[in-house]
Amino acid sequence: MATLRVRMDVGLYVRDYIDDPTRPLYEQIEEAAEIFRQARGMGFTTLYMPQHFIAYPTIWPQPMQVLSRLAPDTDGLRLMTGILLLTYHNPVDIAEQTATLDQISNGRFTLGVGLGYVEKELEAFGTNRAERVSRLEESIALMKELWTGEEVNHEGRHWTVRGGRLGITPVQKPHPPIWLAAQSRGAVRRAAAIADACLLGPQPNWEDIDQLSTMYWEAIAEQPDKTGYLAANRSISIARDRETAVSQAIAAGEAKKGLYSNFNMQESSTVDFGLGGARELADWTVVGSPQDCAETIVRSHRENGLEYIGFGCLNLPNEKTARLEYLQLISEELLPLLP
Repeated sequence: MATLRVRMDVGLYVRDYIDDPTRPLYEQIEEAAEIFRQARGMGFTTLYMPQHFIAYPTIWPQPMQVLSRLAPDTDGLRLMTGILLLTYHNPVDIAEQTATLDQISNGRFTLGVGLGYVEKELEAFGTNRAERVSRLEESIALMKELWTGEEVNHEGRHWTVRGGRLGITPVQKPHPPIWLAAQSRGAVRRAAAIADACLLGPQPNWEDIDQLSTMYWEAIAEQPDKTGYLAANRSISIARDRETAVSQAIAAGEAKKGLYSNFNMQESSTVDFGLGGARELADWTVVGSPQDCAETIVRSHRENGLEYIGFGCLNLPNEKTARLEYLQLISEELLPLLP
């Protein structure tokens, strides 16, 4: 297992702050920018923004554009797509967008990518589940070539580039970190082989996180020159006492479960996401008082080698002042307890 960092990195899920379909999106983004300006000094390290399409009635603003808007207000925080559905896109476009956002943020961008799984999205982008892995692998390989700034000639299964050369290259060399979303054995091994980090999602149980992390570090150990990095985005419900945190999380957890059930994300190759029935909150979330939450995270840090955790907040209040107080609670009472 890799040497643990002195201090864990902690991220915030941007969509939590801009997911209200009844309010103008502009107002929500500007309010989020103000909140994140203050979050810079609270000990958080990262903002991450997801991607979905044609998901009415829910709203999923596109990550590159939102992160570009937040960049001027979040100096000191990393900006990450968490995650961008790379298999839907032309990798030349994403290579250019990545280089642009890395320049806008002066080297603060992390490209988090994944396969995608929603059938209507895959169909809308002219692809399917069977092609996802080959498209992802070829896309990453082609983008790495393009980010060198040299002329590229690529003849692949999905993409052809003849004499192509980027006019803009990333600030970070050789390129911004690539984090690969993983929720199956094949995906964690893929992350170990072609990405800079393995990013586990919020749905799997902690028991499955244990298994996936073991598989990841085994795959890293097979590559003597490879340094692994294990990250996870997890749902959190935190309050001053466990009872309040649990009661506030139950309805929200059920709502999120319904959302992902509609997305039909469960696949035979992935670990069980618990979409078919109720699960105990403690089995798959970070829940309780600051001390309770710290115990869950510290265990994963020590036993799984988890070095980054992103918080999707199940019980985030709706009003701006209350949201800042919520983040202050995490900052002052949870983060100091983390390694």
